[in-house]
Amino acid sequence: MKRALAVVVALCTLGFAGFSQIVIKGSWTASVCLPDIELTSTLSLTFTVAGFDITSTTTFDEAGITGQGFSLKGAFGPFSLTGKMRFDPEDVAYEVGQLVTSFDFAGLALGLTVNHWLDGEWDPVYFGYPTLTPDPCDPTIVGGNLQYVLTAKIDPWSVRVRFLDCSAGTAFQDLLVTGAFDLCCGIKLNSSFSFTKAGFGSLVLSGINIPLCCGVSLDVSITYSEDSKSVTITPKFAGIAEACFTVYGGPEYSASTNTWSGIRIDGFRIRCSLGDCNYLEYVHAFNPAAATIPYAIRAKFLGDCAEDEYLELGFCGPACCGGKYEVSLRLLWNADATSGVGLFGLTRFVGAVKIPIMTNFTLNLDFVMPAGCPAATASFCFGWTFTF
Repeated sequence: MKRALAVVVALCTLGFAGFSQIVIKGSWTASVCLPDIELTSTLSLTFTVAGFDITSTTTFDEAGITGQGFSLKGAFGPFSLTGKMRFDPEDVAYEVGQLVTSFDFAGLALGLTVNHWLDGEWDPVYFGYPTLTPDPCDPTIVGGNLQYVLTAKIDPWSVRVRFLDCSAGTAFQDLLVTGAFDLCCGIKLNSSFSFTKAGFGSLVLSGINIPLCCGVSLDVSITYSEDSKSVTITPKFAGIAEACFTVYGGPEYSASTNTWSGIRIDGFRIRCSLGDCNYLEYVHAFNPAAATIPYAIRAKFLGDCAEDEYLELGFCGPACCGGKYEVSLRLLWNADATSGVGLFGLTRFVGAVKIPIMTNFTLNLDFVMPAGCPAATASFCFGWTFTF
C-alpha cells in the first residue's frame, strides 16, 4: 500500500509530460555573506503541464545541495489535487510526502489528505499541524507510516475522521466534530466533540466572551471529559491602538483564584507613515520575549545583546522598469545597559536594500554593523532574486 501510494504520487508529479505543451517558469534567489563567505540559495522550477503545476525546489549552501522538494497542484474536473514530497540529499533519502484532494458542491466540502513519513521524520508543520504536535507513531519502529484524514464541512458544522497505519495495519485514530450555535444577543457558542479509539474523548463548549473594561475581556470555555469537567478562563487584552500608537501587554490574572490584579505593559510601538512606503517606527520592549509582541518585531532584537529598543526608518522610490527600490535602516539599543554598548547606548546598526535592476531581477543588500555589543558580528550580504 505504501509503495503503491509513493508510485502514484511520483507518477502524478512526473507523468503528465505527454499530454500537452510544457510551460516552464521559476525563480532563483541567492545570498552571499561576508566575511565568512556563507552562501544560501534556492532554485524553484515550475512546469505547467495539462493544467497541472509541477514544482521542484532545491536549496543550496557553500557545501552543496541541502534540500530537495517536489510539489504538484491542479484539478481533475471538480476535484482539486495537491501533492508534495521532500528528500534529504545529504543522506540520499526520502523523508515525507503528502497528497490532498477536495471536492466542493452545493455548500458541501469533502476532502481527503494522506500523510506519509518514515520513522523519525514526522514533521507537523509540513503536514499542517501545530508546531508541537507529537508523532502519532512510535519513531523508534523502523518503517513507513501513513495517516488518512477524511473531512466534510457544511457551515457551520465540520467533521474530521483520521485513520493511522504505523507499519502494523490501518486503524481508526479519532473523530472530531465541530460546530456553532446561535444563542441570543449576537452570541455564538462554539462546540467540539472528539471520540478516540479508546472511547469518548471530550466535549468542549467555547466562544463565550465577557467584556470587562479598558480593552480587557475574558474568554470562557467548558471542557467535559469522561470523568471530569473543567472551566477555563482566558483573559484577553485588545491593547491600545490609536493612529500610530500601539501598546502590547496583557492582564495580570491568577487562574487559581480567578482574580485580576492589573494590566501588564510589555512594550509599545509608534509608527508614522510618511508616504506610500516611507515610514518612521520606534519600538520599546519592556519584555522583548513577550508573546504579546508580534514576532516580526521580536525577531529584530538580538538576545545576546539584550536589545529592547529600536528606531527604524524606511523609504522607497521609483526604480527600473516600473519597480520601486526599498531601503530600511535600523538603530538598536540596550536601554538599561551600563557596559557592552557604544555611543548613546547603541548596540547595532542594521540595514537592508532592494533595488530592481530589470523587470525580473532584484538586487538585495543587507548589512550589520556592531556599535558596542561584543556579541554582535559585522556582516555584509549581497544577493538577488531572479524570476523567469
